[in-house]
Amino acid sequence: MTRVLVLGGSALTDDVGHALKSAGHDVSVYWSRGPMSAVLPMATTLRAGLDGAGLLVDTTHPFDDTLRGLALAFAADVPRVRVGRPAWTPAPQDRWTEVEDLAQAVAALPSGARVFAASGRDSAEVLAHHDGPVYLRQLHHHDDVPPVGCTFVFGDGPFDVESEITLFQNLEIDALLARNMGGVRGFPKLAAARTLGLPVVLISPPETGFEIHVPDAGALLDWLGSL
Repeated sequence: MTRVLVLGGSALTDDVGHALKSAGHDVSVYWSRGPMSAVLPMATTLRAGLDGAGLLVDTTHPFDDTLRGLALAFAADVPRVRVGRPAWTPAPQDRWTEVEDLAQAVAALPSGARVFAASGRDSAEVLAHHDGPVYLRQLHHHDDVPPVGCTFVFGDGPFDVESEITLFQNLEIDALLARNMGGVRGFPKLAAARTLGLPVVLISPPETGFEIHVPDAGALLDWLGSL
């Protein structure tokens, strides 16, 4: 039995935690933000979770590099593995421009374009530097006022391709800006852009600092079994 700290913050966290627990490991979760589930034991602090841990498993949001960086700094010698879906790759008909960060993404947008953005709530201030209207997706309702030039578009997922096409047409969107999250749930907006022939500016996920990457809980158990 191995004591495992799971860095939590995505839809994969519960699957990974339950799989490890079912395999007989002592599992606790340290959440990057508020807990998304209260089923698995939670570590009250990152240091407490790492104390005595024999394995660090990262299931955080692909763009949450803050918690990963802290964990690596606190436990550089603890074996570690990242569980995350592979990043999306373009098909021949896609019109993607891939960039490293949000500032580069805004700079790469066509001048004056009407942009639909799926880049997170905190991106509004940077998006406002674009010289055309920006419609920023928000998955949870709030009362924040967007900066000038930016409009919040509220909606709960999951989204399908047809509804994304309709939304883009209703908003007269010229370009899509998104983060490369990988997985199935977030891809319909990219499929809609492909159907409509829209250019896409896609932000690549940051480096994780984890040498071992597996796509899901089953692959994680296979990797552990091979050690």
